[in-house]
Amino acid sequence: MKGDAPVVLGEPKGYTAQKAGVKRGIAILDFILRLVGFIGTLSSAIMMATTNETLPFFTQFIRFRAEYNDLPTFT
Repeated sequence: MKGDAPVVLGEPKGYTAQKAGVKRGIAILDFILRLVGFIGTLSSAIMMATTNETLPFFTQFIRFRAEYNDLPTFT
């Protein structure tokens, strides 16, 4: 084992600082898009929860009906 060459650890072939910067930029963009999606989902859930919805319930024929009066999109 005296003749073994030392193992040198370093950057892999073809690895540059530019590739690392691109990966970091994609990661930041991914985080921003996830944050926008979360905020959109949360705001939609809050708007649906705070609308004036009525659910008439009939015992013989079970029927649910929701009316959203606050948002013109759902009326």
